[in-house]
Amino acid sequence: MDSGNTVGFRQGIGISSRLQELYEQIDDIYRKVAIQSAFSCEGCDGAKCCTVDLIVHTFAEMLYMRRGLDALNQSTRLEINQRSKQIVELKRLDSLGEYRNTVCAANLNGKCLIYNYRPMICRLAGIAHFIEKPDGTRVFGPGCDRFEHIVNDNISFEKIDRTPFYRKLAELEIETINSQGKRTSSRTIAEILAT
Repeated sequence: MDSGNTVGFRQGIGISSRLQELYEQIDDIYRKVAIQSAFSCEGCDGAKCCTVDLIVHTFAEMLYMRRGLDALNQSTRLEINQRSKQIVELKRLDSLGEYRNTVCAANLNGKCLIYNYRPMICRLAGIAHFIEKPDGTRVFGPGCDRFEHIVNDNISFEKIDRTPFYRKLAELEIETINSQGKRTSSRTIAEILAT
């Protein structure tokens, strides 16, 4: 999909219920590990996890995010759209990367306005994780600063295995591309919400 074509973003997709199911599975695992590790995002303004540089790689999630945006009242949609456009323009003009300190346009006072429609990268942010490569090796990632501060060697918790979620999302993405008859390039959340 080229950047000028927004029709696909606004259309519903048949796989949305399966994507929602996947998101519920992710949310369940996240809650379980958060409880095990005594971690909470309560009181965080999102400045670390809700960054403007989070990239969405799948057309399925982009369409789903657009559905969430379209479900908001018009003034909120316009506000998010305008803030997203400002972030995209700031990124274009900022050779030093200072725009990265900007919080996501969908985050207002520490609350995500499209929370139920947020993509997988947002749902998994904050907690330590690993991904298993096809050759069986595991790549580990830390949690956010707050998570690393709260969790110490005395607390036993299970790292989130992102692998099955990525696999399921890849299957849904193939179906989305086939059903839409097109694909899109990876985009930041601001780029998605600015269209």
